[in-house]
Amino acid sequence: MTKLDLRVFSNYTSLAMLNIHAIDVAMRKLGLNGTTLAEACGVSKEATSNWLKGESIPRPSKLALLSEVLDIPVDSLLEIVSPPQPLYAYRTKLNKPVTGALRESAEEQARHLEQLIPYIDGGCEFDPPLLRTPSLDSEHIRSVTIQVRQSLGLSTKDILSNEALERLFHIFGAKFVPVLWGLNKERHENALTIYSPESKVSWVVFNLGCKEDDYKYWLAHEYGHCLTMHALNEEEGETFAEKFAQQLVFPDEVAHECLEILRQSPATGIRGVKEFADRYGISVITVLRAVDRLSEQLYGKKTGLDTPSFYAVWNANRKDVNSMAKNHFGSDSPSQHDYVAKSEAIYKTEVFKAIEEFQKNEGGRNPAFISSALNIGIGDALNLSHALWERQP
Repeated sequence: MTKLDLRVFSNYTSLAMLNIHAIDVAMRKLGLNGTTLAEACGVSKEATSNWLKGESIPRPSKLALLSEVLDIPVDSLLEIVSPPQPLYAYRTKLNKPVTGALRESAEEQARHLEQLIPYIDGGCEFDPPLLRTPSLDSEHIRSVTIQVRQSLGLSTKDILSNEALERLFHIFGAKFVPVLWGLNKERHENALTIYSPESKVSWVVFNLGCKEDDYKYWLAHEYGHCLTMHALNEEEGETFAEKFAQQLVFPDEVAHECLEILRQSPATGIRGVKEFADRYGISVITVLRAVDRLSEQLYGKKTGLDTPSFYAVWNANRKDVNSMAKNHFGSDSPSQHDYVAKSEAIYKTEVFKAIEEFQKNEGGRNPAFISSALNIGIGDALNLSHALWERQP
């Protein structure tokens, strides 16, 4: 093995491990033990012990010597392993399929967010409370949501507040990334959950441009992804998250109450649905889907409210529904200073401080990095980069 080859291998030490099996076979063949191998390689017994336990890799010069002592080529001594890739799941507008462009965007964002992990206070010091064996069975999901509600001190009929839902993520250890994507983002992303296996950090990116009656459902959806990210594939994970969010924000017990009112007084129609939607702080569509599913299950048919006229009334009323940005900042286009300060106060997010520290460590503003990390336009990234640079002491 040439020196050039060794330099190449030295660049990959973080991606490699020793082939312990090959080393063990060679040592037995040559009659070597840990002590004699250490002497032959000119290192301590503790060093070879760490090598053989897979806890460290020899420096290039010692790797060459180990290769010579055991008569094993260097490239056979090392096994190159790929680091675990970040996992991600999208919540898309109108449940549009996750396209190749969305995948590339998510992977790019995941790579950049991972670079912020060293600047997050404490990282993640515990394993989050993941579901061990999640399934798509409706009763299983319903049982999970009941347990989640009970952890917040809520019954199946209590209203789940925004604050209580946000608290779940903090208990879980997820890192909030509130972004201003607006209501008409080109590729229709509304939320994104990213899990970094090596650091055990979950990032929850969510759009403050969403309507306030969608917010609770979207966040509940992302919490469902947090719970199952390791165990369910894309399609199954999305199905779980949809069912979970529905049950968490509008449980069957409440849906049944609404359904019986509609059956007893059909004239209430959309007005009856809207009363429940307003009470629980969710969209009339969320209520209608829950009620229709329950009606079909109990009575063999839907309510009949799912008509073009229903959606026409719903759309007409949507223009009066504020975005979360409007609620938080008084504007859909707040100043970067206001956006950062209030997002940190409301969501206890660490992402802006991490970006600030990242820029400081890099020695200057880095709008290109911010653009990729938050998936925002370069103009917005320039303004945010400047705002974060300015607030350094």
